[in-house]
Amino acid sequence: MANIKYLTKSKRNPCSLYVRFYKGRDFDITSNTGYLIDPKYWSLKQQRITTGASSSFDASFINPQLVLLKEYIINSFNENYAQGGVFNKNWLDGVVAKFNNRPKDELSNHEIYFVPFVQRHIEQSRTRVNPNSGKLISPRTIQKYETTLTRLKEFQDHERIVLKIWDIDLSFHRAFLSFLKTEGNYGGTTISKYLDQIKSFCREAKTIGLKVSPEFEHRSFTARRDKPIDVHLNEKEIGLIFKANFSENMRLKNVRQLMLIGLWTGLRISDLKRIHDYSFTENRIQIVDSYKTGGYINIPIHSHIKAVIDENNGELPRVISDAKFNLYVKEICKEVGIDQVVMGSKMNPETNRKEKGYFPKYELISSHTCRRSFATNLYGKLPNQTIMAITNHKSEQQFIKYIKTTQDEHVAKLQKYWDENS
Repeated sequence: MANIKYLTKSKRNPCSLYVRFYKGRDFDITSNTGYLIDPKYWSLKQQRITTGASSSFDASFINPQLVLLKEYIINSFNENYAQGGVFNKNWLDGVVAKFNNRPKDELSNHEIYFVPFVQRHIEQSRTRVNPNSGKLISPRTIQKYETTLTRLKEFQDHERIVLKIWDIDLSFHRAFLSFLKTEGNYGGTTISKYLDQIKSFCREAKTIGLKVSPEFEHRSFTARRDKPIDVHLNEKEIGLIFKANFSENMRLKNVRQLMLIGLWTGLRISDLKRIHDYSFTENRIQIVDSYKTGGYINIPIHSHIKAVIDENNGELPRVISDAKFNLYVKEICKEVGIDQVVMGSKMNPETNRKEKGYFPKYELISSHTCRRSFATNLYGKLPNQTIMAITNHKSEQQFIKYIKTTQDEHVAKLQKYWDENS
């Protein structure tokens, strides 16, 4: 028969209170509970601090904790027994430490403290498979994890605290949001992404049975995102790029061709860089495995793409890095005269933050402009589901985010509708 008893080993005041867990001849193990009491007021028979204890030893706190610890040891025993576990002093020390939310050793810090938990999660993610895509977690996702981890460390240093996993609550949310806004000068969208990432870490901790605060799931645990000011290239501007002749500049000629493929396929830059892996037939581009979603895509070949392939005698353009692509497409748009001043967001190299303002349009063009332009130019001309089948968006909400029709273009569409129906 199993028994749990509390006992003292000294008559000095204060002294440590121990817990003894024994079961016949199977085991007899003892561990320090970590609580300090006055042995004068400890009742071995009643297994509690008596009511005559001095105020320096709070019986109203310790006595209920001893009842809970006893239940916790029994539950841990049953769980470990069912898994074929071994019962020894090391096991009991670990159970008591976990009950008291105290890491038994450096290796168990990740069960108590948030930053070590996130660090461990990141390391495990390097070899973890995403169950939705069947692929390893992408390096870009790992990079996002690490960036959020850096912000958490900065917050701890600034506040001079060490976050426990269950500290991620609405109080943390308010303090962290204020820190990012005032100390980091981050925008609402960036802050929202950091909070979303932290919530995903908390969900992982909850999934594996660690103690978390339920407040991380509260609807207020978020930040309002900035309304994005993204540009797109309309069909007239794409026509300027198509008609441009860069035969004397092989660098821009190659990027122009890549750009046109992106503008008429809606491919992400990660997929555009893999065009040599795809099957190009006379009328279709077949992508078996999209880099981000893992989905199958079948895209009709636009006449501009056919012209690009003909220019290269049947060969596809050479792929380049993201950084070079983003730099060169701005140069191309400037050369063809896409230089009207428009409202947009642009990175300030001095502050390393995006700032809203009015800039020549070519300065706001990037690799993602291609995908955004593809969706925007077709929007309203084809059913959304038809466009989404090409862009591989999983929801209409995600798809609508890409639509960047300007106010003037909306007005022109309305005027055209009135003219046609007057």
